[in-house]
Amino acid sequence: MRGTMIHGRGDIRFEDRPDPAILAPTDAILRTSVACVCGSDLWPYRGADPITQPIPMGHEYCGIVEEVGSAVKTVKPGQFVIGSFFASDNSCPHCQYGYHSSCSTASRSAELRLHY
Repeated sequence: MRGTMIHGRGDIRFEDRPDPAILAPTDAILRTSVACVCGSDLWPYRGADPITQPIPMGHEYCGIVEEVGSAVKTVKPGQFVIGSFFASDNSCPHCQYGYHSSCSTASRSAELRLHY
């Protein structure tokens, strides 16, 4: 597969990447339809954040679920999903009140981990 990688300040490359694989039971693999470069991606591009190794860009995405790990229960292959710049589990008190960017559990147990 191909992906956008940042190697250093102002150094962005579109290059071959390994195909994704399910590594943990909570993983899912998506066929990305579109991904956006977020404002947070621009900090390393401008040199504000140090880059010690190439890193993928474009963590805001939409795509189709291709495969899920055995512990994934809320999405299934063939489903269209939209990702955001934050992870939320939609079950904690913050999410239930509509404050998904303040999720109290997603940082510890996000169901989907995007593989670039």
